[in-house]
Amino acid sequence: MKYRDIKLVESKLALQEAEARIQHAEDVIFWEGSAGALRVLESLRKLADGGHKDVTIKWDGSPAIIFGRDENGEFILTDKSGFGATGYDGKSKSADDLEQMFLNRSGGKNRENPKYVAFAANMKAIFPLFEAAVPEDYRGLFKGDLLYYNTPPVKEKNYVFKPNIVEYAVDVNSDLGKRIGKSKTGVVIHRQVASDGTESPLQDADIFQGTDVLVVPPITTASAPEVPNDVLDRVEQVVKKDAAGIDQLLNKNTLQQQQMSDFAKILYTYTNSKVDTGLTNIGGDFAKWLSTSKVSDKKKIKILDYIKANQAGWNALWETVSTLMNAKDQIIASIDAQGGDVKQSIGGQAGGEGYVLAHPGGDIKLVPRSTFSAANRAATR
Repeated sequence: MKYRDIKLVESKLALQEAEARIQHAEDVIFWEGSAGALRVLESLRKLADGGHKDVTIKWDGSPAIIFGRDENGEFILTDKSGFGATGYDGKSKSADDLEQMFLNRSGGKNRENPKYVAFAANMKAIFPLFEAAVPEDYRGLFKGDLLYYNTPPVKEKNYVFKPNIVEYAVDVNSDLGKRIGKSKTGVVIHRQVASDGTESPLQDADIFQGTDVLVVPPITTASAPEVPNDVLDRVEQVVKKDAAGIDQLLNKNTLQQQQMSDFAKILYTYTNSKVDTGLTNIGGDFAKWLSTSKVSDKKKIKILDYIKANQAGWNALWETVSTLMNAKDQIIASIDAQGGDVKQSIGGQAGGEGYVLAHPGGDIKLVPRSTFSAANRAATR
């Protein structure tokens, strides 16, 4: 593949990654307006009637890796930073190259950090395992998160591993537990990337060779959760009553004309910041947050004026977001209470990163922001 073609594929990857990013249930409205909120509502209602079969565990893996074979059949294993690197070749094609790539970061300062040296050595060790798992005639890449470098230890009849914030305990006698026991390293794959940059969900996990690398299959919920229809009814009433105002507020053409095309992204950033300060009065302290944000002073004034001109839609937007978040958290708690072969905990408390709800209009993530997101944002890396 020529350099120009490689850069084209990389730009496509970056674009498609942004488009493919799974949104929080309560955030879909930022990008899709009232129709998006109603799409989420319909999906959550269906969980009580068979829709739970489309819900899978959202694994909290780390680091995010990209691996596969280029058009010449050469195997590549790297992380997201390495794949997109411009100052060096981060598409490592050997175990030694991969180790040195990590150790050379930050001007080589990582060489003085025992934990980072161990991390680099672990990545070096799994390189040949992943290389052997990808057939030589395969062309394309896989994007995923690593779950463990070595076969996890057994504690109280469970394989226990903690790749990031969430600790997992998998019953050794379960189907997944038996596969973990045969493996040396494990990964969850989010996307499959063809040689032309086209992305899709993983098409066939059986293409991988041997048992050393376990590509963890989707783990669905055991049964339908309790769905708080009374809360969802309130959301629906708000959305339908003020749909015009919500959509006027989020109108992409209007925002582009106002030079505020990133309005939805600003709302998303603000919502994420509430994880740190507390998920109360959401929307009510936006102006205070905006005053200390990185948004330019000129745009800050423009945004506040725009909100005043669309006050009804603004109020309906945040009532929808906060109430949807409440309903989502109740659903997550109900699913967590089911137990199953995979137990999750954060800091000793039951619970994990949440779940992914498959939907043809775009997958939806059900993540407990007050627990997982808060712990993830507070973690020192």
